[in-house]
Amino acid sequence: MAAMADMLERSALNYRDRAAVRQAGGGPSLTYGQLWQGSQAGARQLAAAGVRPGERVALLLGNETAFALAFWSVLTAGAVAVPISPRLGQAELRFILAHSEARALVASDGTRAAAAQAAAGLTVTVLAAAELSRPKSAARRRKLPRVTATQFAEILYTSGTTGDPKAVVMTHGACQETAAMAAYQFGFQAAERVLIMMPLTHSAPLNLFLVGAAYTGAEAVLASFNPRQPEALLEVVQAERAQYLFCAPVAYLLGLKADPGRYDLGSMKRWIYGGAPMTKDQVQAVRRAYGGEWMSVYGLTESGPNGMALAPSEHDGHEGSLGWHPTVNAAIRLVGADGQDVAPGEPGEIIMRTPSAMSGYLKNDRATAETLIDGWIHTGDMAVRDGEGYYWMLDRKKDLILSGGYNVFPGEVEDAILAHPAVAEVAVVGTPHPEWGETVTAVVVLAPGATLTLAELRAFLGGRIASQKQPRRLETVSTLPRNPTGKVLKHVLRSQFLP
Repeated sequence: MAAMADMLERSALNYRDRAAVRQAGGGPSLTYGQLWQGSQAGARQLAAAGVRPGERVALLLGNETAFALAFWSVLTAGAVAVPISPRLGQAELRFILAHSEARALVASDGTRAAAAQAAAGLTVTVLAAAELSRPKSAARRRKLPRVTATQFAEILYTSGTTGDPKAVVMTHGACQETAAMAAYQFGFQAAERVLIMMPLTHSAPLNLFLVGAAYTGAEAVLASFNPRQPEALLEVVQAERAQYLFCAPVAYLLGLKADPGRYDLGSMKRWIYGGAPMTKDQVQAVRRAYGGEWMSVYGLTESGPNGMALAPSEHDGHEGSLGWHPTVNAAIRLVGADGQDVAPGEPGEIIMRTPSAMSGYLKNDRATAETLIDGWIHTGDMAVRDGEGYYWMLDRKKDLILSGGYNVFPGEVEDAILAHPAVAEVAVVGTPHPEWGETVTAVVVLAPGATLTLAELRAFLGGRIASQKQPRRLETVSTLPRNPTGKVLKHVLRSQFLP
């Protein structure tokens, strides 16, 4: 397998005048020929700025055409791309710049001031994204390095939902394995439109959809999801006539409030969701409202992401599951604490093996050794396999609640609570208890105008889940804390509701 730039060159040769990337709403666009030529120019500009092969270049850019050009420029230069969310605060920006030992930071007009402030006192050169495609005459004569598939391509900082973000290192080969899997599983075709609304600073939008589109010659259409304007998702799909869209479940669920039936969504071939669990009732609700084919994906940054998919044909009767088989280039097992495969119906940890796996965590050998064992990624996700072979997520291993000697999986409790008509959203966490070790605490966002007491909730749950799994503490909030991809930050809730 060659380097990522070779893959882009192939698409430029095959689809030179076809659209490669475009900003939704009539924004800037690039054909494959322009993206290839621009990335060559950008790579030379980076070299002229002192960036050498193997050095890290941070990208403080949103979902915009400039991100795609900067990303491919960095890879073509043989450097390592470090995407950073523009939503991060100064302390977080400085941590990533220092931890990754970034040599340069590419910013847009909108992020230039934040970039300069974060880089102050560090050996980081701040570059304007607009300058990458306009190299100075001396830079144009620079020879570009030959990059191989085994060289590092990305450093991706995980979402840190358990409060422990890590820097995942990916090679050029691993990124292409991820893109190839996506193209195969999702069915991307050249000239089709892949709408990307989740942040490109995260692995799924970046490697599955931006790189996956480039792998097949499809057009990546870039937009941003705003939870305060859920109707915008439907408006963009209608206006851009996209064939594929990936979003976290929260985006589709919020979109229900905007009445999807009022929009022309007929262009959509496949609605794809992942990054967080979705209950059977929720999947059925979005399928009815949006129409079309639905597909779920399960994976994690450390695997590409890669892992498992629930195909459209498998949704009937299995909504809410992860699927029954791994993707085309992955192997999946469900193991107990002893590392042996568990029987159907017994909980176990999902482990996977795939050529799209990370090389390890940057500067964290201990965590790497705990996660990568004999070629298998230990995900930390607990699941159970039913009699038909379908996998059902229970929860994160670190989120397991130990209460009075019982193991309580928060996901099971959350599913039961969501059936209550007064509940719009819920997160279940364990909080310290002097006798039981932990107590089951439900943090609830109520439906408009609704009220709910702990006694009412426990009465509702009677017969649905065992008594020891029912919450003994109920807290109501206006919103649940989430990261940019919609995952609930449970470590924030645990800290917030310490007794």
